[in-house]
Amino acid sequence: MNDDLHDRVREVLELIGDGEVTGYGEVAGAVGLPRGARAVARALAAGGFGWDLAAPVIPVGTVRGGRTRGRTPHFLVPDMGVGEDSRSAALERRAVSFTRDGDTLLIPTSQCLDAVEIAERLEASRHPRG
Repeated sequence: MNDDLHDRVREVLELIGDGEVTGYGEVAGAVGLPRGARAVARALAAGGFGWDLAAPVIPVGTVRGGRTRGRTPHFLVPDMGVGEDSRSAALERRAVSFTRDGDTLLIPTSQCLDAVEIAERLEASRHPRG
């Protein structure tokens, strides 16, 4: 795996606050790989980041609901693992709110950081005001 990408993904993971999530594509865009969502997914799978750190980075392709129907839109995210090693347990530890629909977690889209927000945080962390 590309060590530079691994390091950039780790840098992003450390900037995701409790209660926040983001998507593979958003991380990729923030680190300069606008079409690199799969590369980010591979880095997360191979990176040894720890579940609590990596769980808030979710696939965000599927959305249920919408403001036109009077409901808040949610990302549909499969739970992974079992018990304390599950995605839901890691998200709970990170204070991410979600509901369940069977084995699918429903995470409000309003909690998701986009690539621009992540890039701004990266820039601020590299050049802190002093």
